Amino acid sequence: MDHWLLLLILGIVGFSAGIIDTLTGGGGLLTLPVLLATGLPPMVALGTNKIQGVIGEITSSVRFLRHHNFKIEKIYFGLACVIISSSLGAILVQHLQTALLEKTIPFLLLAVLIYIAISPRWLKSKHNILLSERNFYLLIGSAIGFYNGFLGPGTGAFWVFSFVCFLNYSIVKATIYTKPLNAIGNLVSVFWFVLSGNIHYQYFFVMAIGQFAGAYIAANWVITKGHWLIRPVFITTVLIMTIILFKKDYF
Repeated sequence: MDHWLLLLILGIVGFSAGIIDTLTGGGGLLTLPVLLATGLPPMVALGTNKIQGVIGEITSSVRFLRHHNFKIEKIYFGLACVIISSSLGAILVQHLQTALLEKTIPFLLLAVLIYIAISPRWLKSKHNILLSERNFYLLIGSAIGFYNGFLGPGTGAFWVFSFVCFLNYSIVKATIYTKPLNAIGNLVSVFWFVLSGNIHYQYFFVMAIGQFAGAYIAANWVITKGHWLIRPVFITTVLIMTIILFKKDYF
């Protein structure tokens, strides 16, 4: 394939992933296989995937921060938990095999889909809060942060799901607060991938342009269209991620 055509494809993939990540999370399941298909070593593909994804997450986070419903001070403790847990995950992934964890991801996503389908908690606008915000970030947030640093695909979906189920956030609010937490987790893990030299910077640059454009457009959709757009997109994206991962790992 011509080199310039490959860069154009990577830019388009980055744009598409920026939209998906901003609306629901899961864009990494699009970008990582494409990067691997270019022939990059797995660790370089993983590092490049994380650093290009950060651009979209920062773009949507800044857009949401300027929106009056987003208060960054509410997640300071969560950011601290994610920084620590993502660091541990990013360090460990460069020394351990990820095969076992990869095979558990489709089952986790399937559990999310089943829960959404059968639980009235997901459908009700109001229900009991299961954890305090501090305990939520300490327990759930740290676990998601570790997973983000260690592997990452589907992290955004896990954040949105957890916010709705444990803290009684609306799906719009959950989507908005997911972005900076995901971004900081990826930034931390990117730091370790940069130190180890596992980044392809040319591919990162072209995908980052696409991520910026896609994330900016989708962030405006979240603010203006809100609940009616995100819920069906979230469920559809999780379903597609689940099917793709089961097909990849088991068929």
